Amino acid sequence: MEEIEYGNRSGVLHLQSLQEADFGVLTDYIRKSSVTDINWNGNALWIDDLYKGRYKSGIVLTDEFLQRFSAKLSNVVSRQFNKYTPILEAETANLRISVIHPEVANTGTVLSIRKIPREIRMIRETMIDDGYCSHQIEDFLAACVKAKMNILISGLPGAGKTELLKYLGGYVDNRERIITLEDNLELHFPAIYPEKDCVEFKITENFPYHDAIKASLRLLPTWLLVSEIRSVEVTYLLEAISTGAHGMSTIHAECVEMIPNRIKNMAADNGRDWEEEAFRHIDVGIYIRKEMMDAGEITRHIAQICFFERQEEENVTTMIVDNGYVISDVIPESKRKKFELYHVEVPQLEREVFYG
Repeated sequence: MEEIEYGNRSGVLHLQSLQEADFGVLTDYIRKSSVTDINWNGNALWIDDLYKGRYKSGIVLTDEFLQRFSAKLSNVVSRQFNKYTPILEAETANLRISVIHPEVANTGTVLSIRKIPREIRMIRETMIDDGYCSHQIEDFLAACVKAKMNILISGLPGAGKTELLKYLGGYVDNRERIITLEDNLELHFPAIYPEKDCVEFKITENFPYHDAIKASLRLLPTWLLVSEIRSVEVTYLLEAISTGAHGMSTIHAECVEMIPNRIKNMAADNGRDWEEEAFRHIDVGIYIRKEMMDAGEITRHIAQICFFERQEEENVTTMIVDNGYVISDVIPESKRKKFELYHVEVPQLEREVFYG
């Protein structure tokens, strides 16, 4: 049995049951731990699997199944689903479900199920063996967390940004208070790291990011973790970390160089230079590249890492990793001081040669 929690901008309705049997022909995919996403586009079922990649399933979702499933979900979350309210969304402890009505989806009823595991999929040894990153890159990122660097993880949808954020959270000292802020609960830090001092906030219309971050600062956090910044909440995060809290989050961007400009475009237009603020307060940018190989399997790896800083009134980006390889062993003086401030050994980077 899954416990359903429905969340949208109008509030949250809690705890009605959705039986495993209600998933019908999708049950095996729901159970399979390597499956991350299940998507019916109205004509075909597409599966995202950590090992097989993205592939088209032979299973067909009938109109009868879709109507029955939508009706059950609609009943569970106490919301109508018709041409006037064509979007139906729900969350369970481990799933995020979206259904789009055929009135607005010309291909027919659209169903999307995303897994939200209460576990860490990443393991250091596997990351290195699978080519996700080298041991010195993993050591470098661990040192950045221990030195309380403010970190933004970028990439396109499905790149695994949240998974890396969950992994890096493991390097936060257990005595440092973490507050997570999410509109869709994905991080599950209290469940993943029960030994840590963690508070989990869910963002709603009645508890928006501005209020949540303001409330968080009263709770003396060491870290504020926002699962994803998509809009003006980035300004609240920057304001919070400018007061002394430390932050990690994810952002949609196609390379690390785009992160400050993305922040500028999302930030509230209040006359402040938010691109400059990004360089002033964000220490580290990471870009994860997701690629689909010819055979269909999906690979992910850390493609870029950089430092951001303000240097003599200029915005400066220092690339450390590019195309998955360490290209520079020079750590800016401002970041070196931060490592030393928190008594973290300054990483000794060894430049790698790319023969691609």
